[in-house]
Parts: sequence; C-alpha cells; structure tokens
Amino acid sequence: MPRLLTCCLLLLCISAAAEAAQPEATAPDASATHLLENAVSFERQGRYNAALAAYEELLQYPLTGLMRERSLRRTARLYYQLAQYGQARPLFEQLLREFPDGQHAAEALAMLAWSHLAHKDTEFAANRFRELYAKFPQTAHAREAAYWLAVAAADEQNRVTALGYVEWLIQELSPEEKRTSDRQAQLWLRGLCLKCQLAGRDGQWQSIKDLIGANEKSLDEGPDGTRALFWLAEAEFRTNNFPQARELFARLQTLTIGIGEPWVAIVPLRRAQLAARRQQWKDVLKHLDQLEQSFPDFPVHYEVDYLRGRAQAGRGAMAAARQSYRRVLADQAATNTETAAQAQWMIGETFFHQRDYERANAAYLQVMDIEGESAWQARAALQAGKCLELQERWNQASEVYREALRRWQTSDSAHQLQARLNWAEKQLVRR
Repeated sequence: MPRLLTCCLLLLCISAAAEAAQPEATAPDASATHLLENAVSFERQGRYNAALAAYEELLQYPLTGLMRERSLRRTARLYYQLAQYGQARPLFEQLLREFPDGQHAAEALAMLAWSHLAHKDTEFAANRFRELYAKFPQTAHAREAAYWLAVAAADEQNRVTALGYVEWLIQELSPEEKRTSDRQAQLWLRGLCLKCQLAGRDGQWQSIKDLIGANEKSLDEGPDGTRALFWLAEAEFRTNNFPQARELFARLQTLTIGIGEPWVAIVPLRRAQLAARRQQWKDVLKHLDQLEQSFPDFPVHYEVDYLRGRAQAGRGAMAAARQSYRRVLADQAATNTETAAQAQWMIGETFFHQRDYERANAAYLQVMDIEGESAWQARAALQAGKCLELQERWNQASEVYREALRRWQTSDSAHQLQARLNWAEKQLVRR
C-alpha cells in the first residue's frame, strides 16, 4: 500500500467513535436518515459504487448542522480511500467552508493536504499543514502535520524551522500517549530520529548521546527504535568511544535484518572500520563482503574499496591493495575527499614497505597535489622525504621538507618535518 494512503488511513479512524456518540443539532428528514444508513451499510460491505451513489444523492438534500457535516465528511473520505483525489478535494474544501470550526475540520485540513501531496502539490499541502498546526494544535492531526513540516524543512536545509517543529512534536507527545497509541509512539520516535539527524549535520554528537541516552529505555525494537539506536552508535563512533560503538553496531547487525532503509548499510561499514582499527583484517573483509552483497548500489562504495585495500595490505597482498586503492581514485564520488588522499597515501605506503622507494616517492608526491587535505599532504611530504633519504638524495629531501614547511607550517607534521630537514642538511654538510 502506498505510504501516503497508509498514513492517511491511520488517521481516518481518529474521530469515528466520537461521531456516533454526537447528538443531532436538528432532526433530519426520515428519508435522508434512511439514505445515510444505506450508504454506510454499502460502504461497510465493500460496495463502494453503491455507497458513493447514495452519498451523492444524500448531499442533494437540504441538510443542515451535524447531519450535513457528516455527509460531506463520509463522502469525501470514501473518495479519498478509493484514491479518487479529484473528487475528494472539493468536498473537503466545501466541508471547511461550511464548518470551519466543526468537529471534523482538523481531519479535513489534514486529508486535503494529503490529497494534494498525492499529486505532488507540496506548496499547497504545506500551507494546509501550517494552518492545521496553528489552528488545531491539540489534535493528533496537528502532530502529523508538524512531523511532515519538520521533514520538509530538513530536506530544504532549513534547520531552524525543522528543529522548531520537531521539538514541539517531541514535547507534545506525553509518556501516557506514547504508551496507549502505537501511532503516537511512532511519531515520537521519528521526531527523535529527525532531531538526531539535524544534530548530526552540525556535528553535535554529544547532544545526540545525551538525547538518546536519556530515552534509551523507551526505544522499541521496530525500525524507528532501531534507527534511534543507530544514531547513538554513530555518535559514539564520531566521539571516538570505539568500545561502546563496537558493542552497539554489533547489536544493530541483528536488529537491522529486514530493514531496507539506506542508513542500514552504514552498520557493516562501521563494523569494518572498527575491525580495521584493531587490525582484524579477516573481520574487515567479512563485513565488507556482507555490505556489498546486501547493498550493491552503496553510494559511497569508495569507502568499501579503501577498507578492502587496508585489509589486503595488512595481509601482505600489496599488489591487490594497490588495485583497491586505485578504484577509490577512479571513483568520481571520491574526488577531493579525505578518503582519496588516504588511498593515494596508502599506495605510497605499499611501495615503501616493499622498499621500492622510487615508486613510493612518486605516489607520495601525488598526495601533495590533492587540494584541501593539508594534513595528508604534510604527511606525504614527510614520507616522500624519507624515501629520498633512503636513496641518499639529501639535497632533494631537503627541498621537499623545506617546501612542505612553507606550505603546512601549522600542520601536526611540522615538528617532524623540521627535524628531518635538520638531519638532511647535516648530511649535506658532512658530504
């Protein structure tokens, strides 16, 4: 079932029970009452064409008050359920014109918005959701509207607006409501995850740890609770709390089975990266194989190639490692990324460990040409100079160190570069 229709069907039953208990404002004509009963009966039997015909006939009666409001609502809702949005929209609009503060006005605004979304009219839908949020904030429909508006704002990189809606949503849903309504609990969890996403964009990883940590006992094992747990694992990883990250990602490996969302692919990637930190190369390859099998279209595949190269080099397969690193460099998605700089640097490392200093030097020098990665450029200069030293090319080594200090004098490698420059110059004097 399409997500749009599914979401709205969840809302259709919100006020159904209350409707039956409401008294009539005026006594309706007996034939109109009989016709409404027949229409409702046809609808329950699945005889939708007969039900619509009866509802349309009913709307021709000179009805007033609650009977008129109910008739408009039931007709519009049935058209919506049948995905006949063109017929549903004018009826919802008429319901809002005639009963702008009626008991079904909030629902009509919500379903009018969803019906326009079905035809990609996001601007109209956003306006209706904003109206619903402002006019009927105490309704369940307003919470649905707030979540949609938060997601839309986040997609447009409007962090302040998105955060405003999502914080209101999280605060509005009380613990009692979360326990008694699956949909409200789902909205609360999704709001929590969206807040984590916004914080992650700004690198506020500690705030994610605080937020999820304070609510961890409320997380279920469904897709939304699992995604919230993912954000906690990611925050632990980004704050270098690797033991805790390792434990959480291992737990997520099982919890994410059957979840097809894109973020799930990060779980085996992080497990591979964490295994690489421990030089557990067999485990690295196992996690990468799982990732490629489950997510063949992983958008940042160059990260997989880079890790595979690390594992191959760690197991002594230098030629295979270089092939993996070169796949990183050939991937356009990796252009001007830190991973590309690391891959080029690691090509130099494979030659260096094989004592092929000429080709190692050439590989390191290519890192120095990559813009925007000064830390790796400085490290590459340090290694390039060492290659020249091992070939006793002291003059060239001095030039490399001197130029590197000029370009990256504030880098973490500056102290080592200066020390190597001093040593190379001493060797020139001795000779």
